Amino acid sequence: MTPSYTRIEEAIEFAAQAIDRGDIKNGRSALSWVLRQSPAHPVAWMWMAVCVDDEAQKQECYRRISG
Repeated sequence: MTPSYTRIEEAIEFAAQAIDRGDIKNGRSALSWVLRQSPAHPVAWMWMAVCVDDEAQKQECYRRISG
């Protein structure tokens, strides 16, 4: 079942909880939803950096945080 979000804050909270419990796939999915709604959301990019293994992808996430 795919969660449905009505607010960015709900999706960020869901993502953080999922990532904290090791559910990277669902955390990343929620963050992707947030970033489609708000492409420059710094908290979403911070959490997305936790979800990626590739160093170049991590650096891209951090770059987007600082604008």
